Amino acid sequence: MRPRWSHVALFGLIAGFFVARIPLIPRRRFDPDEFEHAHDAWLMWKGMVPYKDFFEHHTPWYYYVLRPFYHWIPVDASFENAHRFLMAARGLSLVLTALATYLVYRIGRRWQDARTGLVAALFFVAQPVVLQKTIEMRPDMLALPFFLLGLLLLLPGLERGPDSAAPGLRPFITAGLAVGAAIMCTQKMLFVLPGVFAGLGIWMVRGDRAGASRRISAILVFVAGLVVPAALTWAAFAAQHAGGEFIFNNFVINARWKHFETHMWDEVYDTSKPLLFVALAGPLLSLFGILRMRERRDGDVLLMCVGWGVFAALPVVPVAQRQYYLMLFPIVCLWAAQALLWGVERLPERLRAVMFGLALFGLLWKPVRGVKDEAHRRADEQMAKLRTVFERTQPTDMVMDGWQGMGVFRPHAFHYFFLHEEVRAVLPQMQVDGLLADLESGSVRPKLIAMDENLRALGPRFVSFVESHYTSSDGFFYFPNAN
Repeated sequence: MRPRWSHVALFGLIAGFFVARIPLIPRRRFDPDEFEHAHDAWLMWKGMVPYKDFFEHHTPWYYYVLRPFYHWIPVDASFENAHRFLMAARGLSLVLTALATYLVYRIGRRWQDARTGLVAALFFVAQPVVLQKTIEMRPDMLALPFFLLGLLLLLPGLERGPDSAAPGLRPFITAGLAVGAAIMCTQKMLFVLPGVFAGLGIWMVRGDRAGASRRISAILVFVAGLVVPAALTWAAFAAQHAGGEFIFNNFVINARWKHFETHMWDEVYDTSKPLLFVALAGPLLSLFGILRMRERRDGDVLLMCVGWGVFAALPVVPVAQRQYYLMLFPIVCLWAAQALLWGVERLPERLRAVMFGLALFGLLWKPVRGVKDEAHRRADEQMAKLRTVFERTQPTDMVMDGWQGMGVFRPHAFHYFFLHEEVRAVLPQMQVDGLLADLESGSVRPKLIAMDENLRALGPRFVSFVESHYTSSDGFFYFPNAN
């Protein structure tokens, strides 16, 4: 049977948005987060233990995935090798984006049909916030496929019916393992759990009494699967005498993280406004089917609980950056696809193709412009500065940096590689005083200091030390005085 023309066209558009990403990988400006994650994985490859030997507050699986790259690329030997690694890591993100997009398609196909899956996948890969974050190296890109795989695995488990005397347990334990793995890539994935448990709870209570014990067993094995990745990861760090630091840095510190207004929701809303409005109709259609048509839609309930749960959690997330919305947009895109296709199918048949095309044009206009906007955010200045670091320092030379990432493949002068305002807000003054004392005594001697506003914010004592012991020709790079 030949594929429908609309399926071919949708696949072509999805491929087009992927092809448009490729030129951005080497040229688009780096988020400082990318240098943070590259530096952390490099330190792990050199044998250091995160949380204990250096500060980090993300769960570690992404760093384990990056670490093998350092066996193949000697990143500290030259700027060219460092750049090659950065491109390879961004290429990995592109691969993970393709996997996430495929999983969005599979969820849509399982939930509704193949065309819903294709439309949802197109909407997902096209969204400006998704474009911005999915070409960067960051833990979210590994966590997202695990999360989507968990949803995909739960759907058939729910579809086998709460009234079944023996709902299969395998989908639930594998889904738990997948979601648990997502949390071990980035702890922000914890925010999907309230919605997941709400959806499972509703599924449990809606069935008859005969299958109650099996439904409870299904939820328990999901929880067991969820716990396994965290337990094994903690045990691995406990064996390295860093189990307490693993818990404290990933969960206690993040719970205390100071809130700074980022206005990221305003940007996300502005760039995806048409899609968000269309998506509002998705849960309404699901509710209509459940309440008015008396249909059994456990998959709809799960998606609604997870989607609204994540959306409700975002206002309470300390410093909700754009990457946090990666948890929400797959479900938003599924809802938008459902609503768009529902509307098109109620038009006269002769108008459906035209109106479908016009609707896609309207919903993809801003995303196409978003690709053009990202192409103008160049990394030339960053790479020129990074080249200077490699030209003026050796692999063993210590480099100190606030939040520019210039010391990405050099030993760092402080337990904290990055010192932006969020970190400084939770940084104990005793540790800052200890750093200053080490600098003044000479026990810590950076070969280069990248003096950005974050380092200057350490205070006049630090600034005075740098200006009296280091020399700069540009006000940014400081080198030790000749004497």
